Amino acid sequence: MNKKIFHIFIVLMLIFNASNVFSQEKKIIGKVVAKTRDLQGIHVKNISSDQSTLTDRGGYFSILAQPNDTLIFTAIHLVGREKILTFADMNKSLVFVPMEFLDNIMDELVIDRRITAEGLGLGGGTRMTPAQRKLHTATSSSGSGLLVLPVDAIINAISGRTKMLKKALELEKEDLMVQDILNKFPEDYYSNHLKIPLRYHKAFGYFMAQDPLILASYKNSESTELSILYVEKAVEFLEILEVLK
Repeated sequence: MNKKIFHIFIVLMLIFNASNVFSQEKKIIGKVVAKTRDLQGIHVKNISSDQSTLTDRGGYFSILAQPNDTLIFTAIHLVGREKILTFADMNKSLVFVPMEFLDNIMDELVIDRRITAEGLGLGGGTRMTPAQRKLHTATSSSGSGLLVLPVDAIINAISGRTKMLKKALELEKEDLMVQDILNKFPEDYYSNHLKIPLRYHKAFGYFMAQDPLILASYKNSESTELSILYVEKAVEFLEILEVLK
């Protein structure tokens, strides 16, 4: 009788342990953070379980996982990265995943067969930003007249390069806007008053650029009102930095 009870106890223990193993898998919620607002559609793949998903607007995602699973993050405008989930990650309400913006991706995608006075340093033409110049190159023809095919425009349109270059132009405009937001106050205001480390000043600018209230106020509001808004955003931003440590 005692032997039978012992066997039942062993079976129950095995079932209990097995249920604990399987219960480790849960849905985690995460957010990709990067120096861009273009965070929707980033591919997230759990290579341990072969599950995948895409980020929503703002970089948010959810996926089933368990400790030690490896997540792979890929996007055309970001440097791909992997993250191995820890036991601590499984208990977080939100897992932050920093990604690096791929600054030089467009340098390899422009086909320019034209020789222009501006290109030879002889002046002429309208001054363009780097992204505007690349987009102009990708969508313009090599010459003029009905018999001259727009070779560069065709190649770039077929391969999807034009779309990527337009995205680069949007990101460049965003970068200029972020710098304009930061220029509302001197550099030491962010370091001394808001307590944001110098290396995170630009990231804080992108963080503020995601707030509709900041976007609506930074051009027309007075310094006192802006300072209050910036302080509120700084508190949120510093909390995120603390989570990422």
